[in-house]
Amino acid sequence: MMLFRYAILTVFVTFLLLLAGGLVHATGSSLACPDWPLCFGEVFPKMQGGVLYEHGHRLMASLVAFLTFGLACWLWRNDQGDRPMRYLGLGAFVLVLAQAGLGGLTVIFRLPLFVSATHLSVAMFFFGLLVYLTCRICYGPKIHAGAQHSRAWLLIALIAIYIQIVLGALVRHTGAGLACNIDIVLCNGAFWPDNGPGLLHMLHRVCGFAAGLAVCKAAWDAYRLGSQFRSVRMQMLSLATVALLLVQILLGFLTLVTYIAVPFVTAHLGGAALLLMTLLILYLCGPVWLEAPKESSAPSQNLEVASVGT
Repeated sequence: MMLFRYAILTVFVTFLLLLAGGLVHATGSSLACPDWPLCFGEVFPKMQGGVLYEHGHRLMASLVAFLTFGLACWLWRNDQGDRPMRYLGLGAFVLVLAQAGLGGLTVIFRLPLFVSATHLSVAMFFFGLLVYLTCRICYGPKIHAGAQHSRAWLLIALIAIYIQIVLGALVRHTGAGLACNIDIVLCNGAFWPDNGPGLLHMLHRVCGFAAGLAVCKAAWDAYRLGSQFRSVRMQMLSLATVALLLVQILLGFLTLVTYIAVPFVTAHLGGAALLLMTLLILYLCGPVWLEAPKESSAPSQNLEVASVGT
């Protein structure tokens, strides 16, 4: 059970790191420290202004790397018959090191678009991998069972939301957030503008609409299954997913009409990460919940993998 709690802690700190990264860009602090990995040649520079956001983000990233290393070591020593977990933990650590390298390249080459957008895309993939590891620590390989219950729409929704996150990264890093001014439906009076930033902005909106439909369909199917099998957890998480989607739409609207105010654009990024997480948990843990004999029974009592570290 201790390993499961440690994994949850790693996921939580990584989520905070995503928010911190969003603050770095939103506050224009990406190059507040002109060098890397130090900041003005110091490990602990004066933490004020943009340095607070930029170097604070680096320090938090170091904490996440340390936690991921600990998780990888723990999984390597305690695979409990689930040997792929060893390599998945190692892969997570390699991925966080790659993220650090991308962060360094972002600073060294002065915010190249491809590297900056890839940095956020890989960050979300890493976050998803940690969520996967946490679910598998709790339930073991059983998360891949339950093929009798269709998870196709959950998978479609997951892919759609990830693509939407990548598009959002491109919108952020190309400065296309206000390419359509604050028009809500059209873009400067046109549905499909003829300029690059406007096209990218509208593509983000159109894909967001499609992704939202996929999420609603996936959540509805999951809710119906939860109702059929009397899984309260399945039902509640399905409703939470729809609620997160509605909040995301509101945050996108507020980001636009406030001319990309820092609190809203940062919360919009965090909401995307939470939406990705809830869909992934539904996809992985849903079948286990549906097959659980009693809704009240704790995973640690039913599944041997959760006993690691006790």
